[in-house]
This record gives sequence, C-alpha cells and structure tokens, in this order.
Amino acid sequence: MKIKDSHVARRRFLGCMAGGGIVALGSGFVAPMTSFVGNLQDEPPPPFLEIAKADWDLPPGKSKMLMYGQIPVLLINTPNNELRVFSAVCTHFDCTVGYQEADNRIYCACHDGYYDVDGQVVSGPPPRPLAEFFWAHDGDKLVIALEKENLEKAVQEPQT
Repeated sequence: MKIKDSHVARRRFLGCMAGGGIVALGSGFVAPMTSFVGNLQDEPPPPFLEIAKADWDLPPGKSKMLMYGQIPVLLINTPNNELRVFSAVCTHFDCTVGYQEADNRIYCACHDGYYDVDGQVVSGPPPRPLAEFFWAHDGDKLVIALEKENLEKAVQEPQT
C-alpha cells in the first residue's frame, strides 16, 4: 500500500498515540493528587476527649496510641505506675513516635530520636520536648485536652 492510498498518515498516528499516553499518565498522577489535596483541610481538634477506662487503664510499663481529632496521642503507664499523655508527633519532622517498653523510653524511628518518659529529649535531632496533654480523671473516664481551660470545663460540667 502506498502512502497516498493510506487514510491516516504515519506521523499523525504516532502523534495521537504519544498524546494518548501522555493523557493517561497525567490522569494517573492528577487523580490521586486531587484526593490528597482535598484531605489537607485543617480541622480543629476537639476541645477535649473522654477515654473509657478500658482504653486508658494499662498495666505498668505499657502504652497505647489513640487519636485526638487528627493528632496521634501516646498514653504511657510508666513502670512506676504513673500515667503520661503526650502528642505522639516528633518535634523534629512530625513523624509518629512510639514507646519502647524494654528501654522505658519514647523513640522516633525517622531520625533515631529518643525521649524519656517525661517527654524530654534524650538524644537525636529533636529540638524540643514532646507536647504533653492536660489530663484528669472524671469517674471512670480519663479526660484529656490540649488546653487547661478546656480540661477544667470538661471535668466541671456534666456531659449529656
């Protein structure tokens, strides 16, 4: 078959194929990005959080992760049976930290940062201590809050 007899020129066919591939590749990138950008809306954290006894009554030397809105929370019952409540967000690059029971310390795996059970930096790159939540017992519930005023309001006012 001669080129003059062809209905589609070779250059046009190759251009359409390349354009279609670029469109498919672009849509594969844009679709997940739009859903990611839609989730970047900052929602304010709740004024306080009530935690049932089953979730906060831990044996000594144990820990538990919870969520306070979009903020991860690390509850630790130290080996001395003292409750500690910290933001589980490392102060270096916002990685999530965890409690190491065997060493009785808080560890950030992103850049090898260590905190003691009081939230103070022991070693590594974190520039400041972990943020600590205010907390109080309200009957069988544990109430935690980022601000002391919100905690006092939550404990004083009976919840419906």
